[in-house]
Amino acid sequence: MSQNYFEVVVVGAGASGIGAALTAAQQNLSVLLLEKGNRPGGAGMFGAQGLFAVESQQQQQSGESYTVKDAFQELVDYSHHRVNESLVKKIVAESAATITWLNENGLATELVSNTQEAHQKHPRVYHQYIDKFNGFARLLARFEALGGVLLTETTGKEIVTDDAGRVTGIQILEKQGRSRLINCRAVIAADGGFVGNQKMVASTLETDSREFYSMGERKATGDGLRMIAQIGADTRKKGAFENHAASVVSQVDPKWRKPSIFTLTNLPLLWVDRAGKRFTNEGVVYDFALWGNTTFAAGGCYYYLFDEAFVAKITKTALPLTDSFERTFKNLAHKEVTHQIGPFAQLKEDLQEAQANQVAFVGETLSVLADKLGMSATELVKTVTEYNRFVKNKADLQFYKDPAYLQFDLQKGPFYAVKATTTSLGTIGGVRVNEKMEVLGMDGLALKGAYATGNNASGMYDTSYPTLEGVSCAFAWNSGRIAGQAVGNYLQDSGR
Repeated sequence: MSQNYFEVVVVGAGASGIGAALTAAQQNLSVLLLEKGNRPGGAGMFGAQGLFAVESQQQQQSGESYTVKDAFQELVDYSHHRVNESLVKKIVAESAATITWLNENGLATELVSNTQEAHQKHPRVYHQYIDKFNGFARLLARFEALGGVLLTETTGKEIVTDDAGRVTGIQILEKQGRSRLINCRAVIAADGGFVGNQKMVASTLETDSREFYSMGERKATGDGLRMIAQIGADTRKKGAFENHAASVVSQVDPKWRKPSIFTLTNLPLLWVDRAGKRFTNEGVVYDFALWGNTTFAAGGCYYYLFDEAFVAKITKTALPLTDSFERTFKNLAHKEVTHQIGPFAQLKEDLQEAQANQVAFVGETLSVLADKLGMSATELVKTVTEYNRFVKNKADLQFYKDPAYLQFDLQKGPFYAVKATTTSLGTIGGVRVNEKMEVLGMDGLALKGAYATGNNASGMYDTSYPTLEGVSCAFAWNSGRIAGQAVGNYLQDSGR
């Protein structure tokens, strides 16, 4: 590419970056879209299966009685109003138009049942991608047909401003290792936050970073946040993580995974923290955001427990419990949920592998198991004894777990414990923005020509990912489109 001037440069070609770049190009702006990796799409394509929307055409046609007002109130109530309510309202109000816009530009969606067990009585809000990868390709083809330029394996290094603080350019690093200045009027930072930057994550976490498993975009290393901070942006609220469920993660072999062990993690069995105490109603396993939050609050990990009788039973018999992730996979494939797990004929062997990977532990007695887990035997015995009483009486007097989940006591060894670690889909929040996605300085005023979208932007969430399904991906697409629209207005008003 020989061109050295574009009106707009978008850093990051995930959902929010593509949304911003295509929207800006549709306003006849010259747009350069940078992608750090060798393929565009980011977490919005490789991770997400769809997005949230309210009052879409699909919802109206299906008779869903859920409004922008309902969604707005649910989101601000969840966050105790510790959000930018103007931004939340803008995102929610724009969501239906974004579904239409995606469809018109080549990425169709369909309204499907909510994918989590806890949300079955909630009005449907999840719009699943149809033909996802080809749909993203069509969006990018539309962008390039409008004159947009996509550069892969290219990063943003530094935003340049003039004496009045207006954006005038960006220094980029191309894949050949060559640094180049691109003159521009606006920069949109859309590169996904900083979950791929282990040092930044460790400095921000409230828990031990070793008890944190990222399923997020590894290329999201905070480049956009760093560049924007250098021109005076307010980046003080960058400590929120999109906690999402928990998983069994081997430090011996991070790629190790056994379906049986993964399934057991998705059940409301007995959970204890590192002190050997119960810490939650394990039925929270059916809401991924809340499950992730309670794991995070417990210090980043916990152990789920069962005994030899449980192993013997599930080895031979299917159990009438719901795998919390089964609905996600079956629902998106339009298949029926079985509401049963197992049998796992090879569970004994799988547990031996899990022990070799230092994620499962076994003890002939609870005291021996507690010693292996480094916790008080007295505390663990007390916890199990009390839990057994809850199972017998079908009444959880501690955290009020549904009696239907009080099926398995722990009476006779060997006793098993499997470690589950908090997982995150990414960071949510970084730079303070207004409802136009304009970056705000420390004085609360907009920096001219600087925008942040998706996981780079604060204000949509307080301290955790809300429970409305698909909100994170919806925030990416909608914030990108809003930024793309706003930059056109800014350039016009400033004498394009």
